[in-house]
Amino acid sequence: MLCPAASFAGDPDCSQEEPFTPFDTIDGDNPVTMQNGRVIELRASNKSKCAWGRISYGTPGEEIWTDRKDPSANEHEGFLGYTRIDSGSAKYTDAFKNDGKVMRACGSSQGVIECTGWF
Repeated sequence: MLCPAASFAGDPDCSQEEPFTPFDTIDGDNPVTMQNGRVIELRASNKSKCAWGRISYGTPGEEIWTDRKDPSANEHEGFLGYTRIDSGSAKYTDAFKNDGKVMRACGSSQGVIECTGWF
């Protein structure tokens, strides 16, 4: 399990209104299906200009978070909205502003981490 120093609360003024799954991503796919069938997905809202992560078909304890970076930079802010599935088979992170940056969703299942492409 990961123990990041993370941002748990979403950005103010973010909403998950009119969500969509962006398919036009850089350096990877969205959504990503892991070998064990878990689905990691970046969701976004053009209305609020925010994005968030979702893990589906998972089990309690599996993790999801988002990363955000300036498109011209190599470094990124990680573990935004880090959370775990506590019951059921899916979990969303809080939503975070794009602010002219790109975002991706990452998830951890059975010790394997996979991330979507940047959007």
